[in-house]
Amino acid sequence: MAYFLERREAVTRPNILGGHSYPVHTYRWKVIYTCPERWPLEKMLEGMDKKTHRITSNSPAEG
Repeated sequence: MAYFLERREAVTRPNILGGHSYPVHTYRWKVIYTCPERWPLEKMLEGMDKKTHRITSNSPAEG
């Protein structure tokens, strides 16, 4: 099991619905740190903005 510290990044994608090519502005989460334990990432997250950073896990029990 591993834990991931992720950062939210803005993404602009093409949209061709209705015959017009207006861009769609959205976001994606990009992994910036990986760790086998959660507590080091929580320590790092204390000094970061909670809206643009999060901790996730690859364990199905975590939610």
